[in-house]
Amino acid sequence: MPMTDIRPDHHESVDHETVRRVGKFLLACLGLVVLSSLVSLLPGIDRLVPGTPISFVAVVSAVVTLAIVGLLVYLAPALAKLVRSVLEGPEQVVDDIAAIVQLVVVFVAVLVAHQGLAPAIGPLLGGLGWVYDLVFLAIALPPLGILAARMYVSLDPMAELLANRVAGTSSEPRDDDQST
Repeated sequence: MPMTDIRPDHHESVDHETVRRVGKFLLACLGLVVLSSLVSLLPGIDRLVPGTPISFVAVVSAVVTLAIVGLLVYLAPALAKLVRSVLEGPEQVVDDIAAIVQLVVVFVAVLVAHQGLAPAIGPLLGGLGWVYDLVFLAIALPPLGILAARMYVSLDPMAELLANRVAGTSSEPRDDDQST
């Protein structure tokens, strides 16, 4: 018996509000990146903030980075919900893929934060820049570890589903395979 979707019609279950929210946050992130790029072209933006080793562009980039990170963290569960409503397949596999998507977005948010905040925080730390990297390493390892574990646990079910879809077979015995 082939694996079937447990959802009646996945297209009807796609929540319009979730799609709108995901689209809105993706467009907001893109808009912030474009605005940040335009701000970096302003005259004098590369000057140092008086009394600090930080440039104005580093401060603006840090603010934009925090906004993007906030949007990504807020977007992660909505993307997982969207994945659950769009994908067909066994519930375990769909849930695993949704969780993996959510964890990847959170991990990307940590990487964006590390990269985007470095110009504003790095100069303040002086010779202790390694502490900055160590803090972000400690923040990035948990989602990466959970992501790796989730991928490992879902490897067999995903491989089985892939084999069934590509080869057109099922792991359950067919009528012609059973002995009497």
